[in-house]
Amino acid sequence: MSPQTGGQIVDLRSEPSRRALNGKYRRNGKLQSCEPCRKSKLRCDHKREVVERAPLTPATTINEENSPILLPTIESPGPISPDPLEYRTLRVSKLSYQDVSPQAPTKLSRAASAPPLHTHKYDGEPGRVNPGFFGATNFMCIFSENLSKLGVVSTELEGPELPRPTISNDQIVRGSQIISFLKDSSFVHDFVSRSFDIGDGVNNICIEPVMKQWLLKLWAHHGDTLKKGSPEKLRRLSELLWRNTLTSIFVKEGMDYKAWALQATGMNIRWEVIGLIAALIGQCATTLSRSDLLLAQHNVSKPMLARKMSEIASTCLGFCHDCEALDDLFVWLLIENCVLTASLKGDGSFALYREGGEFINAVVAMGLHIDVKQGKPCIPFFLEQLRARIVVGAYSSEVSIASYLGRPPRLSYRYCNLSPPLDITEIQLVAGEEDITRRVPSFDENGYNTSGRVSRATFMKAWLGFAPTREEVLDLALGRYSREEILHRAEMIQKKNNEYWESLPLFLRSITDESHGYDEDRSQKKRPLETLLKMSLRQGYRANELLLQRVLIRKTGASWDKLVEVASSIFQDTLQISKRQDLASVLQSNIAALLAVQGLRSAAVIAVELLKQEQLPNYPKNPHLPRSRTIQDLSVFAARLGDVDTSDGSFTVCDQGRKVITRILDKILSPPNLSERPVVSHTLPEQLHDAQVNEGMGMSAFQNETAIHQEWPVFDPLEFQMGEANWGIEVPFLGPDSDFVQWLESVDWERPI
Repeated sequence: MSPQTGGQIVDLRSEPSRRALNGKYRRNGKLQSCEPCRKSKLRCDHKREVVERAPLTPATTINEENSPILLPTIESPGPISPDPLEYRTLRVSKLSYQDVSPQAPTKLSRAASAPPLHTHKYDGEPGRVNPGFFGATNFMCIFSENLSKLGVVSTELEGPELPRPTISNDQIVRGSQIISFLKDSSFVHDFVSRSFDIGDGVNNICIEPVMKQWLLKLWAHHGDTLKKGSPEKLRRLSELLWRNTLTSIFVKEGMDYKAWALQATGMNIRWEVIGLIAALIGQCATTLSRSDLLLAQHNVSKPMLARKMSEIASTCLGFCHDCEALDDLFVWLLIENCVLTASLKGDGSFALYREGGEFINAVVAMGLHIDVKQGKPCIPFFLEQLRARIVVGAYSSEVSIASYLGRPPRLSYRYCNLSPPLDITEIQLVAGEEDITRRVPSFDENGYNTSGRVSRATFMKAWLGFAPTREEVLDLALGRYSREEILHRAEMIQKKNNEYWESLPLFLRSITDESHGYDEDRSQKKRPLETLLKMSLRQGYRANELLLQRVLIRKTGASWDKLVEVASSIFQDTLQISKRQDLASVLQSNIAALLAVQGLRSAAVIAVELLKQEQLPNYPKNPHLPRSRTIQDLSVFAARLGDVDTSDGSFTVCDQGRKVITRILDKILSPPNLSERPVVSHTLPEQLHDAQVNEGMGMSAFQNETAIHQEWPVFDPLEFQMGEANWGIEVPFLGPDSDFVQWLESVDWERPI
């Protein structure tokens, strides 16, 4: 390998190298040869042995004769730069390394400037690599199913021999840059703890007891290294992280959560854990208001912190890709990274769609969609339950995103073994199977808790019943079926959806006035997230009905009556929950997502219906929507959309929706031009007109308007063509769920009306 590249390969299966790169460069940019090689006319490898001093040996004074070694810039809390050219020169004693403050960098001359490090791969010695799950039609199934019966045993059936990944010097350098954000343990502790306090872990697969174990051992073994920020020690820690991530987590029967967690922390620390810490901090930042005291305490801003943590989590995920990781921790990191990406970029972003696809790929490659035990007779109880939650989460989230975007789902219930997780809390989860066995008799007939508390498992267990129905609706919307088939299947879907909703416990279906955050008996303070989860379940049920009605309108010509009724109920719920300050203060990103998806979807139906009513030549006697109240509600909703933080991933869609709704309201409330006024087909007798004018002196304008309109004939909204009276915006009839978003993007906001 040419010494100019500086991209030496580091074999992390061995102990950390004690040979350091000679840091002296000639003016042409090439490394200087050491003195023995130069005199002997030999080709130099530009390395020298590093002799570490004993703990009690005093450091040698740094002088100009010490050889410089180039180490990565480690800065905190500033943003992490991906530029590999960002280095500082440190004068290092021949006998010891001495820390140099990053606040006092040494300027480099051209001759001392280090060339960038590059990644160089080569085929290392082969090792057995897990190829992933092989299903019933795989290319080796004939051998595996028959050879053992015939008494033939072959090790080739265990998996192919593949070269193990190798890690280069620049990857280690990049790793040492990444872990610098862990320098302040109080910063990490405060944000991770707040993340679990805010969401109670409902959005996370990473459970709090495991994270506590990881952080405890991380500080115990590496706290001093991280706090002092010694570049060389950080580099060695980076090497340790890479070496550990190249190995697999061991799972055996009877292992408790602490023993399992210890395989990924302390001296076993892995990149998955570093990425999970960053993802949780980023998620916490997205839920906070910009004026939150936690942000001020650590002198960070909400958008900067969230973006920085997202970058770190994504980089750690890339490191796991380099190590070809495929295990539980890798899937955990995929999930938490998806949650953070959704908060930053929104549910409609391609970044989230891509990351969600990788999440599904990993679940299928591990075979979890078929068997969470992966063919083993028994695995630790907590891990079995967490894997069940992973599968349920993968399927449910995929169907939700697919319906939102109008795309085919990448995972179907037809090919999954969807076992609902037990309705237990995290404390019960890590307590063990024996403790759960004693609690099972307290569950109801459907396996729900009888305490009335909504935990992560409660929500996932309940949501699993709505997801297959949503997939059936999506199949009707995207598939090719006759009108008769659609009507028949729609009736079955509607019946199934209603029956499942009625089967849920009453405490999940009922949402009373919880503005003070208490249960009905006021005996226990209700957590804000419980209210949001119960609302999400109700919206999941109603959204299935709304999407089904849209399919019937598009493909069978059904009436809009049921669609407007369902949309109105969703819209009212969204308005009620959006004005809850106790929720908005701690769950900003969740409320924004609710507004962007369920709220905007239902508001679109209502706004379009109201605009159609206003443009009818003859105003209906009994309109679908009451004019005054609907205008007020849409105005309030538009204001809620305007309150979404600009750093939130839902901001763009919410802002565009606000503009459309405001434009519609402006057109409705503005006085029409004479040319746009509807021509009344009949005229009142002059005497009757004069009498009405005299009597109308004490009546409001709305009463007069109603009196005149009540004899007009009623028109079917489906027969109304928007082109007959264009108000400046071409409003589409609702097609796939992504139509409204696409329409928003196509509207010319600057065009005069």
